[in-house]
Amino acid sequence: MSDIITVKDMCLWYGKTQALKNININIEENSITALIGPSGCGKSTFLKTLNRMNDLVPGVKITGDIRYNGEDIFSPDRDVNELRREIGMVFQKPNPFPMSIYDNIAYGPRTHGIRSKAKLDEFSNMGRSKGQTEKISTRNVRRSATETLYCKGFGSSAENSAYGRADISS
Repeated sequence: MSDIITVKDMCLWYGKTQALKNININIEENSITALIGPSGCGKSTFLKTLNRMNDLVPGVKITGDIRYNGEDIFSPDRDVNELRREIGMVFQKPNPFPMSIYDNIAYGPRTHGIRSKAKLDEFSNMGRSKGQTEKISTRNVRRSATETLYCKGFGSSAENSAYGRADISS
């Protein structure tokens, strides 16, 4: 079997704080891989790097080589939206991007080509009852220590597996 994801000497910083140090892992196509470690050790940060969700976080610096199907995920020719369609994350709890709630809701439809403000507004209003007004605060949203990575070619989730483990705590 060939590797669908390869990571070599990957490091990540939030500003001056290094969050990940020298990560090396090969993930075979159609395999199940679990990242196991304590809360705050970098599992989610690593997973968000694989589909470039960390691009949306100000001050993030990533070094090293990360390849998906043999291609550099940071190549200028790489279509980030296509990458995110093939490598996605499902969070146990809400984990919004650092943008407005409206933009978080509209993000999915936008990546699938919907640009009409009226249509995006329709998505944004789904799930709200008539007359319901709710202030949504992202300050109280906790991040889950366990997320699931879905990758085209994996065939299943990377969570809750006793197979192929990688401890990414430094």
